[in-house]
Amino acid sequence: MKYEITTKQGKKYTVSVDSTWLWIEIERDLGYTITEAEEKLRAGSLDVLTCMLFKAAKGQGMTKLPSQQAWVTNEFEGFEVVEEVPKES
Repeated sequence: MKYEITTKQGKKYTVSVDSTWLWIEIERDLGYTITEAEEKLRAGSLDVLTCMLFKAAKGQGMTKLPSQQAWVTNEFEGFEVVEEVPKES
């Protein structure tokens, strides 16, 4: 799945959340398996959502901020889903 992030500074960039490492980091940081994290996302968890988006942005070099809190407080403005299923090659 891909998301377009909008920053408070007006910058836009797209991140993918299809990386296995991203989900390992979420499990390590939040303690949720991928199934539990997806359930929380469907239920509207902002913690899981912003953790996922921050880790994707950080992993893809789109932010240099050190933490989810710093990213949400100083950069993150909003997001939009731009691709729901990975493209088949």
